[in-house]
Amino acid sequence: MDILKDNIGIIGVFFVVIIGVGIFFLSKPAKPVEAQSNKMIGETNIGTVYIDTDTIETVKKDGHFYLIVSAEEHYKESDFLTELRKGEDLKDTVSSLTLYMFTNDGRYYCMPQRYLIDSQGKVCGDLGSSMQLQMIDDEIIFKIYTNALKTLEDKNRFLKMMEK
Repeated sequence: MDILKDNIGIIGVFFVVIIGVGIFFLSKPAKPVEAQSNKMIGETNIGTVYIDTDTIETVKKDGHFYLIVSAEEHYKESDFLTELRKGEDLKDTVSSLTLYMFTNDGRYYCMPQRYLIDSQGKVCGDLGSSMQLQMIDDEIIFKIYTNALKTLEDKNRFLKMMEK
């Protein structure tokens, strides 16, 4: 856990930054799946995961870069949805929205914000946050990171091309 001890100050600073970024992202209405800024990442056992390519950002602190991206999982598994919708405020839940922050080496991530979203695109439940860095050990999370990184590289390449 040396990585946590070595980066505890950075994590604190980024927690504040991430809250601000999250408020910015959530102040925009959720876009339907067909929106051009959403990119399908893959299927899970309960739904389909998309990243919003408009939310991909980098943050630099003390020489380290962090990649920030929001991902939405649209639930399709009926038993899961039935169980999830038992709560009064969750009767119209269709997806979850998670803000991911990846380390510059792409080995670790945390989830500063996680919400449940209803069919109107509004937040209907707060799933909390986890600022503890975790190793990427899930295929979908790895795909979220690689696709976000590739999208960011493509955007940067386009911007450089436009400068010439």
